[in-house]
Amino acid sequence: MARGERSLSYAARVLPSARCASILALCLTACATGDDSAGVSNDFDASTGSDAADDADAAGDVASPGTDGSGGVDAGSDSGGGGSDTGAPQMDSGSGGDTGSVVDSSSDVGVHDAPSETTTGGCPGHGTTGTLVTFDLSSQTGSEASAPPNTMVAGISAGSLTRSSALTAVSGAGSINSSGWGTGSTADPTRYYTFTVTPAAGCAVSLTSLALSVQASSTGPTKGDVATSADAFATHSTSFAGTSTPTVTLSVTSATGAVEIRVYGYGASGSGGTFRIQNTVTLSGSIQ
Repeated sequence: MARGERSLSYAARVLPSARCASILALCLTACATGDDSAGVSNDFDASTGSDAADDADAAGDVASPGTDGSGGVDAGSDSGGGGSDTGAPQMDSGSGGDTGSVVDSSSDVGVHDAPSETTTGGCPGHGTTGTLVTFDLSSQTGSEASAPPNTMVAGISAGSLTRSSALTAVSGAGSINSSGWGTGSTADPTRYYTFTVTPAAGCAVSLTSLALSVQASSTGPTKGDVATSADAFATHSTSFAGTSTPTVTLSVTSATGAVEIRVYGYGASGSGGTFRIQNTVTLSGSIQ
C-alpha cells in the first residue's frame, strides 16, 4: 500500500474515534452538572448549521438560538426563567412561569367546594308579638254553629269560635248568640263559648290577653269570665259585666300544644236569657 493510501486509511479510522471521544466527554460533563450549555441533553445533531428550534422545551420555553458549529453542539441558553434543563425532552425544571404545562399544580379555590347551607327550619312565626288571632262576627247571624277566624299569624292556627252543647243557638245579627245560661253566681263548667289555638311544629305560644265585646239580654247572664286549658280551666279571670267590652288578662306561657280558651256567662235570671259575643274578638300574645 502506498504511503498516501495508508495516511488516508489512518485518518478514516482515527479521526471519527477522536470525535466520538470528544462528544462522549461532553455528554459526561452535561450529565454531571445538569447544564444545558453542553448542548448534549436533547440536542445532539449530526448535521451542521444553525439549531435555533431544537432547544425549544416541550413545556413551552423558547430557546436562544445557538450555532451548531461542530456536530450540533448547541451553546444556546434556555429562557425558562433561569432554571437549568435536566435534559428530559418533556420535563421543565425551570422556575419561570410556564403556561404550557399540562399538569397544573396550583390549587383551585372553590371549584369543588360545596356551598354552605343555612338551615331554615324552626318556628315560622318566631319572635311575633301582639295580635295573634282575630274573629270578625259582623256578618254572622248569631245562630251559626261556628264562626271561623278572620286572621292568624304564621306559627299558629286557630279553630272556629263555637258554643258548648249545653247552650241553644239564638239569632242575633253580627254575633254568636245563645240562651240556656246558668243562674248561679259562678261559672257553670258546661256553658261557654270556645275556640282553640295550636302552635306550629317547632313553635311555642304565650297568650297574654283576650279582647271582646259581649252583650246580654235583660234576663241573660250578668257576669262573664275566661279560663284556659293551660291549667285545665282551674283559674278563671276577673269577672266582667254581661254587657261590656273587656280585655281579659291571660297567663299562658310557652305552650307547645293546643290551648283552648273558654268564655263563660253566668248569673242569668231566666233560662231564655241570651248572652252574645259580637263584633270582633282579638287574642294577643307571642310566638317563640
